[in-house]
Amino acid sequence: MKWIEISVAIERVVIEEVTTLFDTYSSNGFIEEDIPNEPAWVQLTLYGDAEKTPKEWEELIAGALKTAQFTYKHLYAKEVTDTDWYNNWQQYIEPTEILPNVVIHPAWKEYTPKGNETVLTIDSDLSFGTGAHETTKACAELMAKYGQSKQTCLDIGTGTGILLLVAHTLGIPNLIGIDIDENAAEQAKLNCETNKVAAKIICGDLAKDFDGKADLIMANLTVDPLKILLPTISTKLASDGILIISGIIDDRYNEIMPYIKEHWQIVEEVVKGSWHTLALRQ
Repeated sequence: MKWIEISVAIERVVIEEVTTLFDTYSSNGFIEEDIPNEPAWVQLTLYGDAEKTPKEWEELIAGALKTAQFTYKHLYAKEVTDTDWYNNWQQYIEPTEILPNVVIHPAWKEYTPKGNETVLTIDSDLSFGTGAHETTKACAELMAKYGQSKQTCLDIGTGTGILLLVAHTLGIPNLIGIDIDENAAEQAKLNCETNKVAAKIICGDLAKDFDGKADLIMANLTVDPLKILLPTISTKLASDGILIISGIIDDRYNEIMPYIKEHWQIVEEVVKGSWHTLALRQ
């Protein structure tokens, strides 16, 4: 598979606003690098699909930055392979303490546990799902608060399976992950096996391929799939259950709220950076 690597220099003071803007164009994360001898500037790299040409990506990003009135320079795009992409972002992912004394350890990095830490080893060909993203951390925080007495955790869009591994550390006995992407489901299975965590991983559709109920449901997705899935999720949640949703960026917060408030009660909201994570009851 081919990807388009887009790199642009932006002013450091607007990094959060620009990455929020770019979340519209890429779900694969960003690489931020300092520019030698230019402390006020940051080089930002993102990866887009190859349906657009490098020239089209340059025009798209330039147009978005100009419309938002952000100053930029050194904008260029080029085609890269899966291997290039994989190797480029991996070097920037570091071990992350996702909960107190629970560390997510990227398999390609060396790490020596400290004290009584629980170390969860994650391998992935995705930059999203390694524990570093604000949404993953916020999901883990709310899971620790509301999930410890729960019996079954269903993780929708499980990706690398990272939230299932965290659920295991919290003592939740029954773990189920579902993802429509075959590669993601396989990656989740491998990560559960690596960490000796028993979990059922389903590659398929939530409505058709999971017919049980869970008293804790995780859905770290984005606004569009959440809007579609919330009605189905309501049929999969036990009567006393908690739903934790994330992937809601500032710019689309007001868009998703009517879908939430129509049928759900907000128990708690956590905001990290530009991202909102909510614990809900029916």
